[in-house]
Amino acid sequence: MIEYKFQIANHDLIKICDLYKKAGWWDEPCSSDEVSKLIASSFCFLSAWEENQLVGIGRVISDAYSDAYIQDVFVAENFRKQGIAREIVTRLINYCQENKIYWIALIAAPGSVGVYEKLGFRKMADYTPMQLLKRPDAL
Repeated sequence: MIEYKFQIANHDLIKICDLYKKAGWWDEPCSSDEVSKLIASSFCFLSAWEENQLVGIGRVISDAYSDAYIQDVFVAENFRKQGIAREIVTRLINYCQENKIYWIALIAAPGSVGVYEKLGFRKMADYTPMQLLKRPDAL
């Protein structure tokens, strides 16, 4: 049975770091301190566990007033197709709405649009997500 937790224990930070690496979102060496800062800076962070094994994560960044963005939803490969990502996103949506935040957005990774559409998300017509590719030190 999958257990979902909004609270993260210090001894679980390296497991979270390892899951970020498996997702391909963290290339450089990762420390508990860095992951702790990432979690603390999030509006909320949710983890999914099968006993002592971390199997999924998701988080929300927000101004805690008007807007929220769901980010970093990832489920370990051998736990996919079990509804874990859907449950993570549903719980993140509920957390936002319980805090009176109703404008919630995300960027769907390739192949994940259907999951989000089933939860009520729609493409934002005429809007294009963009990313700054140059760091100030690279200019």
